[in-house]
Amino acid sequence: MALHCLLGSARFRDLTPQLAHLFYPAVFDPLALKAKKLDCLAYVAAAADANKIPLPRRRNTALVDDGLLSVSAFRWLPTWSTETAVAFRALHRVLLGAAPHGADSTCCFGAGELLNSTIFHHLQAMMVDMASEHRGLVPVIADFTNRLLACDSHRWAGERLLQTLDENLLPRLQPGYQLASYYPLFDKIAQNETVSQLRLIELLTKQMISLTNKHNPDTELKSWSQGSKVVGICRVMLKRHHSSHIFVPLSRLLVLAIESFPDLEVRDHARICLRLLSCVPGKKLRHLMVTGEQPSAPSHPGSLFDMPSPRPSQDLKSMPDLKSYIHLERVVPLVVKQSWALTLPNFGIQSRVPGCILSIQDVSSTNPEEEKPPEPTIERIGYVHEALRVMDSKGAETLQTLRRYFACIPDYMHSTGLKIRIQCTFRFESEPFSRAWIADSSVSGSDGVDELPALYAVTIAFSSSVQYGNIPSCHVPFILGEPPGSDMDIVPLDNQNREESSYCASVAIELEPREPSPGLIDVSVAANTENCQVLSGSLQPVTVGIEDMFLKASVPPDTPKESVANYYQDLFHALWEACNSSSNTGRETFPLSGGKGSVAINGTRSVKLMEVTPKVLIAAVERYLAPFVVSVGGDSLITILRGNGVIKNVVWDESVSDATVGADALVPYSPDSNLQLQLIDDDDIGVGAGRYGHQSKRDMGVVRVMIFLPPRYHLLFSMEVGCASTLVRIRTDHWPCLAYVDEYLEALIC
Repeated sequence: MALHCLLGSARFRDLTPQLAHLFYPAVFDPLALKAKKLDCLAYVAAAADANKIPLPRRRNTALVDDGLLSVSAFRWLPTWSTETAVAFRALHRVLLGAAPHGADSTCCFGAGELLNSTIFHHLQAMMVDMASEHRGLVPVIADFTNRLLACDSHRWAGERLLQTLDENLLPRLQPGYQLASYYPLFDKIAQNETVSQLRLIELLTKQMISLTNKHNPDTELKSWSQGSKVVGICRVMLKRHHSSHIFVPLSRLLVLAIESFPDLEVRDHARICLRLLSCVPGKKLRHLMVTGEQPSAPSHPGSLFDMPSPRPSQDLKSMPDLKSYIHLERVVPLVVKQSWALTLPNFGIQSRVPGCILSIQDVSSTNPEEEKPPEPTIERIGYVHEALRVMDSKGAETLQTLRRYFACIPDYMHSTGLKIRIQCTFRFESEPFSRAWIADSSVSGSDGVDELPALYAVTIAFSSSVQYGNIPSCHVPFILGEPPGSDMDIVPLDNQNREESSYCASVAIELEPREPSPGLIDVSVAANTENCQVLSGSLQPVTVGIEDMFLKASVPPDTPKESVANYYQDLFHALWEACNSSSNTGRETFPLSGGKGSVAINGTRSVKLMEVTPKVLIAAVERYLAPFVVSVGGDSLITILRGNGVIKNVVWDESVSDATVGADALVPYSPDSNLQLQLIDDDDIGVGAGRYGHQSKRDMGVVRVMIFLPPRYHLLFSMEVGCASTLVRIRTDHWPCLAYVDEYLEALIC
């Protein structure tokens, strides 16, 4: 009470020099008494610094330091301790004593003298040392600075203190997890327009690099929390500063976060900030981002600037598997539900570049003792010299057609090969997802769209043991869960309506096959939920069938549009001849596009009898094989197919005689009688041959189909259509595909 009365006395100014040594708090003084004594010392120090009382200038800073010794425990006590409050109250009293409030509370006296005073510089040095040596005091220093900035009379003092912290504190700090203690100060520096942001941006860049390098499965939450706060500070800079001043360094920081930071949510927020910085002008950008001061109780649980609230731990074993409610499904279902693939071992090969094609080398013409491991390239063809071969004009024309055609196929060993795309839809069910990931799992119907769960920044990655090349991942920025429906809901049958639904996302899987083989594609997904959780796991594999490999053959660029059909027919006959085991083209090599690599054709053939009526066969061909039909022969078959109007731009070969279509059939067949082998005399051979041709002819016509199998193979069908059955003659230059063709042809007519 005596000190309180003394501070209110007008004679205190005259007595302070003589009583200054009495104002030092004792160690065991009550905190209230210590606070009053420190108020007196603060007044004496401020008055002495302004030369209002006779006291040495160096003595005034010693008054503050010696007085704080009585509460020195505040440096290691919690920030909410009373000693800490008393110490910073004394420091605030020093500023008020040197520059008190004016009458209108908008200006203060002695502001100019205080900026250049010894006591103010000493106070700034104390703040820098305390923040550097005691990280626990950083929130208190931030509140102290914020109190000065909130006062109109002492705002200049708060701005000067922030400038000092920027110049002297930031160079002392090192990046790492402990730097998170200084984020409250960084936020104050970013909010102030008078402080340069270059040092802060440089330190935050080093921090993002450090967080990226130290990331591991045990630090995922730390990486997300600190990375989110760094991007939040960048957003504050966009809101408070001219974009022209911070454009270059801030762009580099955001690009670094986008390219290398491990957390998906942080990368997405950084990408949004970079788009705003680079695309929106400065005035419009600040107006767009001014959303008012952040409320004390945030309404959005996933806010960028908030730490996630503690959530009850979830038992991962009891949670349902992701594949039970997150689906990646093909838009077009497979004809053959393939679940196996033929894999050939590499016999006698020590090492081989992936994708090296051995079938282009003529290994049968070399003695076994002279065999050497093949070079890992397709441009060296090993074969022995043979005698000069004589070739007729038809064979020469076949070779010319093949050389012209193979020159259009990309050299997949030296450049990018042909790619195929599998269209899929990505979706997830709301009810099981909410039960697994959301505490309040109540999901409304289709009318309450705002209450449906959502996934953000979905990344779908693919991998396969089959040689499909490097499969790029797919990204879905945002998707809503499917609302729960009842069994009475009307669902459209076509996949197109489902694909265009707001609850499904279209995903295209891009493959670059090194050999035409079916297989499975393993699918893994990673995404962010609304409550800042990272969802990751495996989904049901996507099946790749042999029909996914079906492509149309390439057409040379100099071919006129009206001649494409004739070109396809000539190419079919050339490949049909080349795939014959007795063909003269077996020793020829054909350069690919680019001229570095060459290929040879090693063909094989097979046959398939399909006991099906022409109506069923024609419907299957028009539905699945229409793009690959090159020609149709036979009057009756041409009449039917041309009338349906599905198959177009093909050669209608009306010159083919019905009686000669099936003249080379293997065995006479009739569905009305059992298979019988009859012995005939030599004299009856001519008569029997005539009867044989009449009974086995395919009296409707023939359909020729040519399919390209990436990266450079072919599948040829010659379908001889009869009234009761169809004989399919098959030729190919990739014999392993025959293992899947039989099932595919059976599935066509099922």
